[in-house]
Parts: sequence; structure tokens; C-alpha cells
Amino acid sequence: MTLLVTNDSQRVWEFMHAKLALHNSADFRGALWVPEEHASSAMSMDHVAVAVGYNAFIGRTCCMHVVIQAPERLTPRIVRESFRFPFELCNCNAVLGLVDSKNDAAMSFDLKLGFKQIATIPNGGIDGDLNVLQMLRGECRWLKPH
Repeated sequence: MTLLVTNDSQRVWEFMHAKLALHNSADFRGALWVPEEHASSAMSMDHVAVAVGYNAFIGRTCCMHVVIQAPERLTPRIVRESFRFPFELCNCNAVLGLVDSKNDAAMSFDLKLGFKQIATIPNGGIDGDLNVLQMLRGECRWLKPH
């Protein structure tokens, strides 16, 4: 079964807002991966397999936000594309991830992807502290070395 991608930033932001309480910003960009049988204009947010959003583009850094509703549909291609956008298309040198300290699954997933924890903001998360994770372009094993 094929996954199709939509880059409709408004639709992606609405999904991220509903799932992560992410505030809108003028620089928000993102993608939704949806099974092709659900990729119509009537697509429900329940049909989204994977969503990736980016914002806070400052210098050569941005924040990356991910929601995985169907882990069995996450592919290496989606992971590569998720890092290709900030590192290759936007020329970022660093990508930040912000994870609530109570979200063990997200923390474990991000560390397996190659992110490293660089800071903690006490009481900065939704339910706990806010862990600040970073991946540098030179450390991203998902893309070819540059």
C-alpha cells in the first residue's frame, strides 16, 4: 500500500495543533503521509499515518515536530525525506526536537533516530520538563555525507 504526501501547510498545522497543541507561525511548513485510499479532499485526520512539521527557522536551525499514528507505515524513505527537507532544502545545520519529559516513547524514538539531548527546561513541557534534542547535519546518518 502506497503512502502519498501532502504539503498543504495549513492542513499540516491544523493536524499538529490538534495533536501537539503547536501554535501557528508564519514560517510553519510540513507534510502529511496518508495511505492513497484516504488521500482525497475528504480525508480525515484519523487517516494520517505520519506527520512532520517544521518551524522556528532561526539562522541555520529549525524545530522539527513529528506525530506517528501508524508506526507500521513509517518507512526509511519517510525518515530520509523528513531530514532532507531541513538539511538539504533549507540548508539548516541543526534540527531541534522538543519532547516532554513524560513522553518516554517519543524520547526513545528520537534518540534512536540520532538526536542527542542538549538541555532540559524545567516545567517547560505540557506535563513535565521539556527536553531539548539536537541533530547536526554532519551527524545525520539518514542522509549522504556532504
